This record gives sequence, structure tokens and C-alpha cells, in this order.
Amino acid sequence: MKKLIALFLVFSLLVLSGCVAPLSSNFTGRSLGKGKIGLDAAAVHLGEEAWCPATKLAYGMTSNLDIGLQFELFTIGLFAKYSFINTIENGFSSAALFSLGATTNGMYAYTGPVLSYKMDFVEPYFVGRYNYVHYNEEIEDIWFGDTIAEAGNYSYFQFTFGSILWITRKVGLNFELSTFSGTTGLPELEGPIFIVGLKGRF
Repeated sequence: MKKLIALFLVFSLLVLSGCVAPLSSNFTGRSLGKGKIGLDAAAVHLGEEAWCPATKLAYGMTSNLDIGLQFELFTIGLFAKYSFINTIENGFSSAALFSLGATTNGMYAYTGPVLSYKMDFVEPYFVGRYNYVHYNEEIEDIWFGDTIAEAGNYSYFQFTFGSILWITRKVGLNFELSTFSGTTGLPELEGPIFIVGLKGRF
């Protein structure tokens, strides 16, 4: 019985994760470089035993501008990142983010700065995001029918601290921790959120 209840909680959390802006950030201040491709895969820990898959595909349009697609369970969106300070090798980099996408029950948008500092094979980073989410209709608990969030507009800040361990120049492991300020419209979704992932550059 305990396992069944845990399974219900896990599934509920996974559905909730598709109702907000993507929880994973996984960005650094550095750009990919013109013509380069970036592929990221991550797992977002939502609490209890729930993990949410997240994937990001990016392309370097110019030496400073990356564009791409971001998937996270029930969300999909486009993003753009422009690097104002773009240190390809060791050093400090900064960029600005913008993303627009759809969820299972509405749409989202986010924007904010990205700061990172590469030190050989280690690259710590910070992402500060302002998130806007619109729910077309109220969200109900899939098991008990209770209203989880009312239809409407919600905005909140997300602060992400992470680091990449570059195994090679093209492959890295990343870890990040996110906290929230404001309301997502979903009281059940609380921080901190832990994310672990794999990055590839081609």
C-alpha cells in the first residue's frame, strides 16, 4: 500500500512539472560558437521518488548567439541566449536568456542573466530567471479532484546554482540546485530542486 501511495505521489509530481516553466536551466555564459551543436540531457529531482526528464538541443547561430529547443516532460519551448562576455577558454562569461513555450495547460516565458567562470575542467554557473506562466484552466489533482491551481497568470523568480565537470573538451557532467521566490501557482511545487545531467558539444 505504501508503494502504491508513493507511486501516486510520484505521478502527480510529474504531471505538475509539466504545468510550469522548465525547471532545469543548464546554461552557462559561454556560447557554443558559430555552427556548433549542443545536446544536454538531465534528470530533475522533484522530491519523494520523482524524477523528471529534461532535454535541450542548441545551435550556434553566430559566435555569440545560440538558439534551440527545450523539452521537459510535458513542456516544449524555444530559447535564445546571447553572450555579452564570451570567454571560450578559461575565464568569466555572461549572457542573457529568453524562452517561450507551451505546457500541458497553457504557456510560459522566462528571461534572465547567466554568469559562469571556466577554470580548466570545472565551470561553475549562476542563472537568475524571471518566469511567467499562464494556465488556461484550473489544474485539478488527478487522484482526488481537488483544485491545485486556479486559471490565470503567475510569475516567480528562479535562482539556479550549478557547476559542470568537463570530462573532455566536448563532454561534461553538470549538477545544479534551484530555489524559487514568488508563486508558481502550484503550492505543492517547492524548492529546492536538484538536477543532474550530461552535456555534449559537437
